[in-house]
Amino acid sequence: MATVICFRWLDAFPASYVRLLRNAVRANLARPHRFICVTDNQRALDRDIESARLPDLGIPPWYQRRGVWPKLAMFTPGLLPPDEPTLFLDLDLVVRDSLEPFFERLERLRGFHALREWNPSAWNLLPAALRPDRGVQSSIVGFYPREQAGIHDRFMADRPGCFERFALDQSYLSHVVPDRHYWPLGWTVSFKRHLVPHYPLNLVMGVREPRRAKVVVFHGNPRPIDLVPAGTYRWGTANRYGHGPVDWVRDYWLRHDESWVDAPARAA
Repeated sequence: MATVICFRWLDAFPASYVRLLRNAVRANLARPHRFICVTDNQRALDRDIESARLPDLGIPPWYQRRGVWPKLAMFTPGLLPPDEPTLFLDLDLVVRDSLEPFFERLERLRGFHALREWNPSAWNLLPAALRPDRGVQSSIVGFYPREQAGIHDRFMADRPGCFERFALDQSYLSHVVPDRHYWPLGWTVSFKRHLVPHYPLNLVMGVREPRRAKVVVFHGNPRPIDLVPAGTYRWGTANRYGHGPVDWVRDYWLRHDESWVDAPARAA
């Protein structure tokens, strides 16, 4: 049996995100698995979605609201089946292909697996081996819970020191797990870094559709929901932006969330 988990804390994401991810995982993972939402907010979750209470790590509320540090709760001993291969997925990503290779790699190599933080675009001119290692990007993490309990224990033993030394949980993970494995480069892409052209190229080039990536990661602005509504509107950042729905993101959303109803788009 395998385990897939996601996190929902406070009101950062509506319950529809959990439903959509659960449905996308079902469609892209053939092996028997449990899907667990770790949460302190069970409001409106579908009854058939398994949930686990978000452990209290003593994280100050202002960090919690920013989404900084709560993910470390995934390593809490006793929270998850200890000896099952476990894949954590952020709620705001798009699953485009089979997740089976993530589990196969985890089973073959064991240890701690995560995304490698992407370099600024200019570094893409060099082979990946020559780009600076910026550490962990924690949108997709693979591990066996029993093997990685020390991540939780070291944090709990010195929370004030961790908050002082590290700005983000990703920075802490980069420090505390030096022998980590990175997912293969071609398996994932960043939506805003790899698929949205930088201004002024975005004025003449549209959003690319990734043909080979298994997962598209959304971090920062925009979120996938910003690209779904029908209509004319602007989304994105000052230098990487677009207008209206992105067809392949909208198709993904409508396919996995049968409750979606078009509504006015949120202003960017």
